[in-house]
Amino acid sequence: SFLSGKTVAVPSAQDLDVGSNSLRTYLLSVNEHFLLDIQTRSDGSKFAELVLQNPLDREQQSAHQMVLTAVDGGAPEKSGTAQIDITVLDANDNAPVFDQSFYRVRLAENAPKGTVVIKLNASDLDEGPNADIIYSFSGHAPIKVRQLFSVDSRTGEIKVKGVIDYEKARMHEIYVQAKDKGPSAVAVHCKVLVNVLDKNDNLPEVILTSVSTPVQEDAPPGTVIAVISVMDRDSGENGNQETLPFLLNKSSEGPICCVAMLIIWFKYSGYGKYSDPFKFFTLCVIAAICQNQKSSVYFSLMYTQHPILTEKTEM
Repeated sequence: SFLSGKTVAVPSAQDLDVGSNSLRTYLLSVNEHFLLDIQTRSDGSKFAELVLQNPLDREQQSAHQMVLTAVDGGAPEKSGTAQIDITVLDANDNAPVFDQSFYRVRLAENAPKGTVVIKLNASDLDEGPNADIIYSFSGHAPIKVRQLFSVDSRTGEIKVKGVIDYEKARMHEIYVQAKDKGPSAVAVHCKVLVNVLDKNDNLPEVILTSVSTPVQEDAPPGTVIAVISVMDRDSGENGNQETLPFLLNKSSEGPICCVAMLIIWFKYSGYGKYSDPFKFFTLCVIAAICQNQKSSVYFSLMYTQHPILTEKTEM
Protein backbone atom coordinates (compact mmCIF):
# COMPACT_ATOMS: atom_id res chain seq x y z
CA SER A 1 0.00 0.00 0.00
CA PHE A 2 2.97 2.30 -0.61
CA LEU A 3 2.06 5.63 -2.16
CA SER A 4 3.79 7.04 -5.20
CA GLY A 5 7.04 8.77 -4.22
CA LYS A 6 7.87 6.33 -1.43
CA THR A 7 11.60 5.52 -1.32
CA VAL A 8 13.31 2.21 -0.56
CA ALA A 9 17.03 2.05 0.21
CA VAL A 10 19.21 -0.46 -1.65
CA PRO A 11 22.69 -1.72 -0.68
CA SER A 12 25.57 0.49 -1.78
CA ALA A 13 28.34 -0.82 -4.04
CA GLN A 14 31.97 -0.77 -2.90
CA ASP A 15 34.93 0.01 -5.22
CA LEU A 16 38.50 -0.26 -3.90
CA ASP A 17 39.82 1.96 -6.67
CA VAL A 18 40.11 5.68 -6.15
CA GLY A 19 39.78 8.76 -8.26
CA SER A 20 38.23 8.35 -11.67
CA ASN A 21 38.37 4.57 -11.35
CA SER A 22 36.02 4.59 -8.37
CA LEU A 23 32.24 4.16 -8.43
CA ARG A 24 30.65 6.61 -10.84
CA THR A 25 26.93 5.76 -11.09
CA TYR A 26 24.12 3.22 -10.72
CA LEU A 27 21.75 1.87 -13.37
CA LEU A 28 18.39 0.12 -12.90
CA SER A 29 16.78 -2.34 -15.30
CA VAL A 30 13.60 -1.22 -17.00
CA ASN A 31 10.41 -1.72 -14.97
CA GLU A 32 6.96 -0.17 -14.58
CA HIS A 33 7.00 0.78 -10.92
CA PHE A 34 10.40 2.05 -9.72
CA LEU A 35 12.85 4.78 -10.63
CA LEU A 36 16.42 5.11 -9.35
CA ASP A 37 17.45 8.17 -7.37
CA ILE A 38 21.25 8.55 -7.04
CA GLN A 39 22.51 10.57 -4.08
CA THR A 40 26.06 11.89 -3.40
CA ARG A 41 27.52 12.04 0.09
CA SER A 42 29.75 14.83 1.33
CA ASP A 43 32.84 12.72 0.69
CA GLY A 44 31.86 12.24 -2.94
CA SER A 45 30.69 8.63 -2.61
CA LYS A 46 27.38 7.69 -4.15
CA PHE A 47 24.39 5.63 -3.07
CA ALA A 48 21.02 4.87 -4.65
CA GLU A 49 17.38 4.62 -3.58
CA LEU A 50 14.39 3.10 -5.32
CA VAL A 51 11.51 5.52 -5.76
CA LEU A 52 8.01 4.13 -6.26
CA GLN A 53 6.57 5.65 -9.40
CA ASN A 54 3.32 3.67 -9.77
CA PRO A 55 1.35 2.00 -6.93
CA LEU A 56 1.86 -1.70 -6.30
CA ASP A 57 -1.07 -4.11 -6.45
CA ARG A 58 -0.45 -7.55 -4.96
CA GLU A 59 -3.56 -8.97 -6.61
CA GLN A 60 -2.10 -8.13 -10.03
CA GLN A 61 1.57 -8.88 -9.35
CA SER A 62 2.85 -10.16 -6.02
CA ALA A 63 6.60 -10.07 -6.80
CA HIS A 64 8.98 -7.85 -8.78
CA GLN A 65 12.57 -8.50 -9.91
CA MET A 66 15.06 -5.85 -11.01
CA VAL A 67 18.81 -5.66 -11.66
CA LEU A 68 20.88 -2.89 -10.11
CA THR A 69 24.20 -2.18 -11.87
CA ALA A 70 27.06 -0.20 -10.36
CA VAL A 71 29.49 1.31 -12.91
CA ASP A 72 32.94 2.85 -12.26
CA GLY A 73 34.68 5.61 -14.19
CA GLY A 74 37.69 3.66 -15.41
CA ALA A 75 38.67 2.89 -18.97
CA PRO A 76 37.50 0.43 -19.84
CA GLU A 77 34.69 0.78 -17.32
CA LYS A 78 33.86 -2.07 -15.05
CA SER A 79 30.55 -2.89 -13.41
CA GLY A 80 28.94 -5.10 -10.86
CA THR A 81 25.33 -6.20 -10.61
CA ALA A 82 22.87 -7.17 -7.89
CA GLN A 83 19.40 -8.63 -8.25
CA ILE A 84 16.66 -6.91 -6.29
CA ASP A 85 13.65 -9.05 -5.36
CA ILE A 86 10.60 -7.23 -4.04
CA THR A 87 7.72 -9.16 -2.49
CA VAL A 88 4.48 -7.20 -2.22
CA LEU A 89 2.72 -7.85 1.08
CA ASP A 90 -1.04 -8.02 1.13
CA ALA A 91 -3.06 -5.08 2.39
CA ASN A 92 -6.75 -5.40 3.18
CA ASP A 93 -7.72 -3.28 0.21
CA ASN A 94 -10.40 -5.57 -1.20
CA ALA A 95 -13.87 -6.17 0.20
CA PRO A 96 -15.60 -9.55 -0.24
CA VAL A 97 -17.93 -9.93 -3.21
CA PHE A 98 -21.02 -12.17 -3.29
CA ASP A 99 -21.59 -14.31 -6.38
CA GLN A 100 -24.96 -12.53 -6.64
CA SER A 101 -26.44 -9.54 -4.86
CA PHE A 102 -29.94 -11.06 -4.97
CA TYR A 103 -31.08 -14.67 -4.60
CA ARG A 104 -34.54 -16.18 -4.96
CA VAL A 105 -35.27 -19.65 -3.55
CA ARG A 106 -38.30 -21.82 -2.77
CA LEU A 107 -38.84 -23.61 0.52
CA ALA A 108 -41.53 -26.14 1.41
CA GLU A 109 -43.81 -25.32 4.30
CA ASN A 110 -42.98 -27.26 7.48
CA ALA A 111 -39.43 -27.96 6.22
CA PRO A 112 -37.54 -29.79 9.01
CA LYS A 113 -35.18 -27.84 11.22
CA GLY A 114 -31.67 -27.95 9.82
CA THR A 115 -32.83 -27.94 6.19
CA VAL A 116 -30.36 -25.99 4.03
CA VAL A 117 -32.23 -23.20 2.28
CA ILE A 118 -29.27 -21.95 0.25
CA LYS A 119 -25.47 -21.82 0.45
CA LEU A 120 -24.12 -18.34 -0.13
CA ASN A 121 -20.62 -17.72 -1.41
CA ALA A 122 -18.48 -14.61 -1.29
CA SER A 123 -14.87 -14.29 -2.46
CA ASP A 124 -12.06 -11.91 -1.56
CA LEU A 125 -8.99 -11.18 -3.69
CA ASP A 126 -6.84 -10.60 -0.62
CA GLU A 127 -5.03 -13.40 1.16
CA GLY A 128 -4.69 -14.76 4.69
CA PRO A 129 -6.97 -13.21 7.31
CA ASN A 130 -7.80 -10.47 4.83
CA ALA A 131 -9.57 -13.11 2.72
CA ASP A 132 -11.06 -15.17 5.56
CA ILE A 133 -14.79 -14.41 5.30
CA ILE A 134 -17.40 -14.44 8.06
CA TYR A 135 -21.12 -14.60 7.19
CA SER A 136 -23.88 -13.21 9.40
CA PHE A 137 -27.28 -11.54 9.34
CA SER A 138 -27.19 -7.89 8.38
CA GLY A 139 -27.99 -5.46 11.15
CA HIS A 140 -31.43 -4.72 9.70
CA ALA A 141 -32.53 -8.38 9.47
CA PRO A 142 -35.92 -8.63 11.30
CA ILE A 143 -36.16 -10.55 14.57
CA LYS A 144 -38.75 -12.88 13.00
CA VAL A 145 -36.27 -13.89 10.31
CA ARG A 146 -33.61 -14.59 12.95
CA GLN A 147 -36.11 -16.82 14.77
CA LEU A 148 -36.88 -18.86 11.64
CA PHE A 149 -33.44 -19.08 10.01
CA SER A 150 -29.77 -19.30 10.94
CA VAL A 151 -26.61 -18.37 9.04
CA ASP A 152 -23.48 -20.52 9.31
CA SER A 153 -20.69 -17.98 9.83
CA ARG A 154 -18.10 -20.21 8.17
CA THR A 155 -19.90 -21.89 5.25
CA GLY A 156 -22.52 -19.27 4.41
CA GLU A 157 -25.34 -21.82 4.62
CA ILE A 158 -28.78 -20.52 5.56
CA LYS A 159 -30.70 -23.19 7.47
CA VAL A 160 -34.21 -23.60 8.84
CA LYS A 161 -34.32 -22.86 12.55
CA GLY A 162 -38.02 -22.45 13.33
CA VAL A 163 -41.42 -23.52 12.01
CA ILE A 164 -42.06 -22.42 8.43
CA ASP A 165 -45.79 -21.74 8.14
CA TYR A 166 -47.22 -20.68 4.79
CA GLU A 167 -50.40 -19.40 6.42
CA LYS A 168 -48.40 -16.98 8.60
CA ALA A 169 -45.96 -15.75 5.95
CA ARG A 170 -45.73 -16.70 2.29
CA MET A 171 -42.40 -14.96 1.80
CA HIS A 172 -39.33 -14.10 3.85
CA GLU A 173 -36.62 -11.56 3.06
CA ILE A 174 -33.23 -12.46 4.52
CA TYR A 175 -30.40 -9.93 4.51
CA VAL A 176 -26.90 -11.38 4.93
CA GLN A 177 -23.52 -9.71 5.16
CA ALA A 178 -20.00 -10.96 4.46
CA LYS A 179 -16.94 -9.48 6.13
CA ASP A 180 -13.29 -10.49 6.20
CA LYS A 181 -11.10 -10.75 9.30
CA GLY A 182 -8.58 -8.14 8.23
CA PRO A 183 -8.12 -4.66 9.69
CA SER A 184 -10.57 -1.97 8.63
CA ALA A 185 -12.77 -4.66 7.08
CA VAL A 186 -15.73 -3.54 4.99
CA ALA A 187 -18.97 -5.57 5.01
CA VAL A 188 -20.92 -6.31 1.83
CA HIS A 189 -24.56 -7.37 1.71
CA CYS A 190 -26.94 -9.54 -0.27
CA LYS A 191 -30.66 -10.27 -0.17
CA VAL A 192 -32.27 -13.72 -0.19
CA LEU A 193 -35.97 -13.92 -1.02
CA VAL A 194 -37.55 -17.16 0.25
CA ASN A 195 -40.90 -18.12 -1.27
CA VAL A 196 -42.75 -20.64 0.92
CA LEU A 197 -44.57 -23.45 -0.90
CA ASP A 198 -47.95 -24.32 0.58
CA LYS A 199 -48.54 -27.78 1.99
CA ASN A 200 -51.95 -29.34 2.58
CA ASP A 201 -51.60 -29.18 6.35
CA ASN A 202 -54.80 -27.44 7.47
CA LEU A 203 -58.23 -28.95 8.05
CA PRO A 204 -61.19 -26.97 6.77
CA GLU A 205 -62.83 -24.73 9.34
CA VAL A 206 -66.59 -25.18 9.60
CA ILE A 207 -68.83 -22.31 10.63
CA LEU A 208 -72.38 -23.34 11.55
CA THR A 209 -74.74 -20.37 11.53
CA SER A 210 -78.45 -19.64 11.35
CA VAL A 211 -79.45 -22.82 13.15
CA SER A 212 -83.24 -23.18 13.19
CA THR A 213 -84.20 -25.12 16.30
CA PRO A 214 -86.46 -26.63 17.17
CA VAL A 215 -87.39 -28.18 13.83
CA GLN A 216 -91.04 -29.00 13.53
CA GLU A 217 -91.91 -32.65 13.18
CA ASP A 218 -94.01 -31.96 10.12
CA ALA A 219 -91.55 -29.61 8.44
CA PRO A 220 -91.73 -30.05 4.66
CA PRO A 221 -88.78 -31.29 2.62
CA GLY A 222 -86.40 -28.50 1.71
CA THR A 223 -86.81 -26.65 4.98
CA VAL A 224 -83.54 -24.88 5.83
CA ILE A 225 -82.39 -25.99 9.25
CA ALA A 226 -78.84 -24.58 9.22
CA VAL A 227 -76.40 -22.60 7.11
CA ILE A 228 -72.90 -24.01 6.90
CA SER A 229 -69.81 -22.18 5.59
CA VAL A 230 -66.41 -23.76 5.12
CA MET A 231 -62.99 -22.10 5.19
CA ASP A 232 -59.54 -23.52 4.51
CA ARG A 233 -56.35 -21.56 5.16
CA ASP A 234 -54.38 -23.56 2.58
CA SER A 235 -53.94 -22.09 -0.87
CA GLY A 236 -54.83 -23.27 -4.36
CA GLU A 237 -56.38 -26.70 -4.66
CA ASN A 238 -55.35 -27.45 -1.08
CA GLY A 239 -57.94 -24.93 0.04
CA ASN A 240 -60.82 -25.86 -2.25
CA GLN A 241 -63.77 -27.58 -0.58
CA GLU A 242 -66.15 -30.00 -2.19
CA THR A 243 -69.38 -31.28 -0.68
CA LEU A 244 -70.09 -34.99 -0.88
CA PRO A 245 -73.51 -36.73 -0.76
CA PHE A 246 -74.69 -37.36 2.77
CA LEU A 247 -75.54 -40.63 4.45
CA LEU A 248 -78.53 -41.11 6.70
CA ASN A 249 -77.86 -43.77 9.26
CA LYS A 250 -80.44 -44.91 11.79
CA SER A 251 -78.98 -45.79 15.12
CA SER A 252 -82.08 -47.71 16.27
CA GLU A 253 -85.01 -49.41 14.62
CA GLY A 254 -88.66 -49.53 15.58
CA PRO A 255 -92.03 -48.11 14.67
CA ILE A 256 -92.41 -46.02 17.80
CA CYS A 257 -89.14 -44.14 18.39
CA CYS A 258 -86.00 -43.71 16.33
CA VAL A 259 -82.89 -41.63 16.40
CA ALA A 260 -81.44 -40.66 13.04
CA MET A 261 -78.03 -39.18 12.38
CA LEU A 262 -77.46 -37.11 9.29
CA ILE A 263 -73.75 -37.14 8.49
CA ILE A 264 -72.38 -34.73 5.92
CA TRP A 265 -68.79 -35.15 4.79
CA PHE A 266 -66.79 -32.35 3.24
CA LYS A 267 -63.35 -32.89 1.77
CA TYR A 268 -60.39 -31.16 0.16
CA SER A 269 -59.93 -31.30 -3.57
CA GLY A 270 -56.51 -31.79 -5.14
CA TYR A 271 -56.11 -35.52 -4.51
CA GLY A 272 -53.35 -37.06 -6.56
CA LYS A 273 -51.17 -33.95 -6.58
CA TYR A 274 -50.14 -34.13 -2.96
CA SER A 275 -48.99 -36.99 -0.80
CA ASP A 276 -51.30 -36.20 2.10
CA PRO A 277 -54.61 -38.12 2.19
CA PHE A 278 -57.92 -36.29 2.09
CA LYS A 279 -59.04 -34.77 5.36
CA PHE A 280 -62.73 -34.59 6.17
CA PHE A 281 -64.93 -32.98 8.73
CA THR A 282 -68.30 -34.33 9.74
CA LEU A 283 -71.46 -32.43 10.58
CA CYS A 284 -73.75 -34.56 12.70
CA VAL A 285 -77.44 -33.69 12.81
CA ILE A 286 -79.16 -35.94 15.31
CA ALA A 287 -82.94 -36.03 15.20
CA ALA A 288 -84.73 -37.87 18.01
CA ILE A 289 -88.34 -38.47 17.01
CA CYS A 290 -90.71 -40.22 19.38
CA GLN A 291 -94.44 -40.84 19.03
CA ASN A 292 -96.66 -38.22 20.69
CA GLN A 293 -93.60 -36.25 21.82
CA LYS A 294 -91.85 -33.17 20.51
CA SER A 295 -89.01 -33.80 18.14
CA SER A 296 -85.52 -32.62 18.96
CA VAL A 297 -82.69 -31.72 16.66
CA TYR A 298 -79.07 -31.48 17.82
CA PHE A 299 -76.07 -30.20 15.92
CA SER A 300 -72.44 -31.03 16.52
CA LEU A 301 -69.19 -30.71 14.58
CA MET A 302 -66.41 -33.28 14.56
CA TYR A 303 -63.13 -33.43 12.62
CA THR A 304 -62.45 -36.90 11.29
CA GLN A 305 -60.44 -38.60 8.61
CA HIS A 306 -62.41 -40.99 6.42
CA PRO A 307 -61.69 -43.09 3.37
CA ILE A 308 -62.66 -41.46 0.13
CA LEU A 309 -66.27 -42.12 -0.84
CA THR A 310 -66.57 -43.92 -4.13
CA GLU A 311 -70.33 -44.46 -4.28
CA LYS A 312 -73.35 -42.34 -3.63
CA THR A 313 -75.70 -43.56 -0.96
CA GLU A 314 -79.33 -42.82 -1.62
CA MET A 315 -81.94 -43.07 1.07
